[in-house]
Amino acid sequence: MCKKGCICKKIAKILVIIGGLNWGLVGLGLLLNKDWNLVHAILGSMPSLEAIIYILVGISAVMLIIRCKCKKCSGGSCATAPVESKM
Repeated sequence: MCKKGCICKKIAKILVIIGGLNWGLVGLGLLLNKDWNLVHAILGSMPSLEAIIYILVGISAVMLIIRCKCKKCSGGSCATAPVESKM
């Protein structure tokens, strides 16, 4: 597993995973007539904070699409490392 990358990229990955799991639960809840939006369940009494979380998840997705341009992320990616063949 690749351990390289800046802290922003790592946080973005975590937020995108949390957002994806939340949307999966929302979809499943819609099929079963349940409200399984965990972000709303946890932060429902604070709509401004809930909105900020959704915005951060969206920004994280865009950041992962565009790819981080910092030195730590672009200097040596795991994808360019030589792969040993198993012969």
